[in-house]
Amino acid sequence: MWDKLKFTYEGTNKVKEIRINLLVRDYELFQMKDGESVEEIFFRFSKILGHLKSFGRPIKSGEQVRKIHRSLPIIWKPKVIALECQDHDKMSYDEFRGDLIAFEKTHLDMQIQ
Repeated sequence: MWDKLKFTYEGTNKVKEIRINLLVRDYELFQMKDGESVEEIFFRFSKILGHLKSFGRPIKSGEQVRKIHRSLPIIWKPKVIALECQDHDKMSYDEFRGDLIAFEKTHLDMQIQ
């Protein structure tokens, strides 16, 4: 019975491998979309990370921060330059998220007005 449940929810090893490959591809190609807020980008990114973790492919916090950093568009250039001076391995995912939210609220909202 356990094997049948496992097969039903995880699929065969081949299906599992394909799902992992698709998630890795989504992770590698991840970019912030036009008009997307920091909250929205982190929501989409967290879904990918959660799925990868559930398949036994977790991504370290420092790599998560670097990936989001690389995904930011040109409008974020001042923040991207400032972030390049920081050690991403010492910055937590949540700290990085808060830093981007603060920048978005103080700098990007002012540019729109």
